[in-house]
Amino acid sequence: MKQGQVKRKFESFGFSSSNPYDPRAQSELVLHISNQVQKGNDFTIKMYSWMKISILKQKIHKTTRLDLADFRILYKNQELSLNNYDLEDYGIKNHVTLKLMARKQGQQLYFINSIHNILEESKKTQEIFQNAKWAVEGAFMKGITPKLTDFGTQGTYILEDLNHKPVAIFKPYDEEAFAPNNPRGMRAKMNSPGLRQGILSGEGVDREVAAYLIDQSSGHYHNVPITNYVQICHPAFHEAEEYKQFQYEKIPIKEGSFQLYIKHDDNVGNYGSGLYPSKEARKIAILDIRILNCDRNEENILVRKKKMNQPIGQTRQAYDYILIPIDHGYAYPDCFKICRDEVVWYHWGQMTQPFTLEEKSLIEKIDPIKEIQILREKVKLREICLRNARISTTLLKLGAQSDLTIHDISEILYREDPDELSPIEIAISKAEHNYDNNIRVPKGYSNFKEKIFSNNLIQKSLEFDQSTLENQPRPIQGQPLIKLEIIKDEDENKNLNNDKKIKNTQQIQLSDKKLARVGSQQEIKKCPKPIEKVWNEDFYSHVTFFLQQIIDSKIQEKFQSPRKYRARYISEEVK
Repeated sequence: MKQGQVKRKFESFGFSSSNPYDPRAQSELVLHISNQVQKGNDFTIKMYSWMKISILKQKIHKTTRLDLADFRILYKNQELSLNNYDLEDYGIKNHVTLKLMARKQGQQLYFINSIHNILEESKKTQEIFQNAKWAVEGAFMKGITPKLTDFGTQGTYILEDLNHKPVAIFKPYDEEAFAPNNPRGMRAKMNSPGLRQGILSGEGVDREVAAYLIDQSSGHYHNVPITNYVQICHPAFHEAEEYKQFQYEKIPIKEGSFQLYIKHDDNVGNYGSGLYPSKEARKIAILDIRILNCDRNEENILVRKKKMNQPIGQTRQAYDYILIPIDHGYAYPDCFKICRDEVVWYHWGQMTQPFTLEEKSLIEKIDPIKEIQILREKVKLREICLRNARISTTLLKLGAQSDLTIHDISEILYREDPDELSPIEIAISKAEHNYDNNIRVPKGYSNFKEKIFSNNLIQKSLEFDQSTLENQPRPIQGQPLIKLEIIKDEDENKNLNNDKKIKNTQQIQLSDKKLARVGSQQEIKKCPKPIEKVWNEDFYSHVTFFLQQIIDSKIQEKFQSPRKYRARYISEEVK
């Protein structure tokens, strides 16, 4: 008689077992709650394995003062949604971590999602990125909106957490300079010429992500903040009148780059360049040469001070300065029209010092061919931009092998006068002339990889022997080896051309840079991109040959033979 009443009594208190006195149910569980809604307010809860999920939610509600409808609990990426289940049913054991996330409410529809994850497989990196996303999403649920910065030429938004502390920087595709939805008044079609030569509007996001990928491939040596592609829905983003055609209360969805905010003390413009360690200064320069950065000013190098151990008797506190590079939207241009004054570190004294063994080891491990392949797979950059980055990285490797300094390499890479070609531009023009006119690669440079990767040579038995083809003519660029002609009537050819035109007009031209919610039939104004050209290894071999000539002349200038002075006396015979 009382057995059923006792069972109902236990169930009312969250007991899912009819026998709570079972020895297995006596063990107490300590659950660690990772609070992603209220960032930084993690806590622990003590429960038993036979308690229901509803009791867990009630305890979290009492601790956080959050409404039950505003959060959800995740364990191993699975939401604990069944309130009648106990902890044991979900496999929750002692000292496990549960994630408390903000729930997406249907009436608001504010969210942040990853588009395609380009981050490495490191668990720590993935968790840092996910925690930042959840913190921003929790702030959205409490009415904290993205804030447009007061400076800059594009739409740059600061994303905060519930404590109004910056978490990340978001830059949408369509709000760049001369993009359709630019909030600063500089509006134009997508893929229009931008503020820098060689970079089109709508390409800055991909360059931000590409710079992080390059740093990721080098073990985060350059200290670029974590950057990834995201999709954010919020009404605070700027929309032009002609594009306000969205469903769901006209809330725009933006795709762009999501870069974690790094705590810092100031930027390099407010300190003397002599304070920075040589390693920190040169790691910025090495990165800019690898990605061919067009705009490295004082504002996009952050400084973080770290207290050093103070010697006995010294009253003034000493600091170690750490440099953090940000804002890489003007990297990877399609030309080399970059002046020396556009990189702030060119005049620093650290650039005239020789490379250290650590820096030489890093540069030696760089594989420009592999890097370009990674960027080609994960980022949408034009082929000529990837070509230029490969050439600049090749120059960096050749210069380090020849014991040049970063200052010497910069004199080859950048223009001294805006109206005069740089040495590397002259070398590329010569290489293009030789390549287009089918001039053979100079002897010793036919194998491009042997010159660049001196410690990673390809086995001779696997190389292609070109000695047998020296006397044979080389085919003209773009000419097929075998010509096949299909003869058709003129009427058939006209019909085929008409069919192709009809199909092309029927296709909806949707941009890669999405401005609207998925499913929207919005057409975006977009300028056509130029036809891409392909360069093979012969072209890069020509470039390597001319770059090596420039480096050799640079070495001769640095190490000139001592001048032979005439004797200051005049012999008696001459008198």
